[in-house]
Amino acid sequence: MMKTFRHILFFAMLFSVNLLIAQNKSNLYSFFIAGHTSGKPGVNNIGLHPAFKDKFGYVKSREEIKMGFLLGDIVVQGGATAQDWDEVDADIDSLGLPVYFAVGNHDMENRPLFESRYGSTYYSFVYQNDLFIVLDPNIDGWSIKGEQLEFLENVVDSSYQNVDNIFVLFHQLLWWTSDNIYANIEPNSFAGIVLPTNFWTVIEPIFHQLPNRVIMCAGDMGATSWSDNFMYDNYDNISFVGTGMGDGDGDNFIVLNIADDKSISYDLVCLNDTVLNCFGDLTEYRISNSINDNNFKGIFLYPNPATKQVTVTFLTDFSGNIYIFDITGHMIFEKQLKNIKSQVFNISNFPKGLYLIEAVSGNHQITRKLRVE
Repeated sequence: MMKTFRHILFFAMLFSVNLLIAQNKSNLYSFFIAGHTSGKPGVNNIGLHPAFKDKFGYVKSREEIKMGFLLGDIVVQGGATAQDWDEVDADIDSLGLPVYFAVGNHDMENRPLFESRYGSTYYSFVYQNDLFIVLDPNIDGWSIKGEQLEFLENVVDSSYQNVDNIFVLFHQLLWWTSDNIYANIEPNSFAGIVLPTNFWTVIEPIFHQLPNRVIMCAGDMGATSWSDNFMYDNYDNISFVGTGMGDGDGDNFIVLNIADDKSISYDLVCLNDTVLNCFGDLTEYRISNSINDNNFKGIFLYPNPATKQVTVTFLTDFSGNIYIFDITGHMIFEKQLKNIKSQVFNISNFPKGLYLIEAVSGNHQITRKLRVE
């Protein structure tokens, strides 16, 4: 499950020393993924998000990090100009590592400019006998179709028997739908989405049948008050990893470490804290550890942000407790519900700020962010 922010705060207290993230000497190589590296929405930085650039020294200090991936919205919305891309290129040059782009909707506001500079927006390569596939869901409304689908199928068919891990990288959280366990994860936006997408009917089955470990990485997170900052889940041979930055306290990027035996570990790196692992272990946030019951798929808040009242709606009849916590982790409201599909809560006396609404039923728990304005 996604840990609540109050859990994160308590967990971070256990790591009050400035601890460098452990580096496994048996690593074959590492690489980083970073989402929404344009940073705070509406701010046209000179190049990449300043808090991300502040961690370039850390990245360069880890010799086993051989490359990186920027997972979309690399430039600010409305800022896909030659100057913006020149500034991004200069930042990457200062890092001194190969860095690959998985484009987001911001980056594709001027597709001809991007393609004239960097070439195709979907491609693949092999490194240390691992296959890397970069996709562009912006072409067909979050689906992978036509020539891109043909490319994907050909790459997988011709490579899977000769490689170990397969990493698939893109911008949007393609695994999100409104009626599965990922409905509770909030990306930065649904810009350009055309429903239904073909992720679960076409794309996921391509990889689910393989003998390889498949790690899918997305970067449209962490830029807004309503979006989640990161996520992790895995089942069978597939893992989902989400990361992003721009909203402040939750800003992060992730280092993937591939060991000699091709096992994979993750370093979830804080951008705005002296404790690099202030969020703890990424795998502790595994969604399907607790959200694995079709009768407890999620909750939805409306409106959000809210001022006087908020309606909490459940996908199925809910019996359990609702808790509301403030940003310090203090519980300010509790109510028991039985067989409820929707419930209205009065928040007119809540001070402005960020809150967490937590639904608990048996061993299951889901948390959503609420902003009061």
